Amino acid sequence: MSGYVDMVEIAWFLFIGVVFIGLNLFLMSRRRLRTRYGMLSILGASVWPALMIVLSVRGGSVFGELMKQALTFDRVLAWSIVLSTALMVCIPGVSLIRRMIQLSKS
Repeated sequence: MSGYVDMVEIAWFLFIGVVFIGLNLFLMSRRRLRTRYGMLSILGASVWPALMIVLSVRGGSVFGELMKQALTFDRVLAWSIVLSTALMVCIPGVSLIRRMIQLSKS
C-alpha cells in the first residue's frame, strides 16, 4: 500500500478530520452550534479524509474534474470533496464568526 499512498498524507487527512470533529463536538457541547448543523458538519468531517485518500490514490485533480462536462467517477468525487469541505469548514466558521460579532456588540 505504501507504493500507492504516502502514509504521512493519510495521517494528515485523518488528523484534520478528527480536529474538525472535535471542534464541532466542542461547539455543540457549549451550545454554540445547533445539533443538526453540528451533525452535518461532523458528517462532512468524517467523509472528507476518505474522499481525499481516494483522490490521492487516483492521482486526480479537483479543479480539473470540476470543470468537465461528462459525468465520471472523478467528477462525482471532486464535487463530493467540495461539498464535504464546505460542510466541515463553513458551519463551525459561521458559528464562530457569529459568536465573535455578538461578543463585540456587548
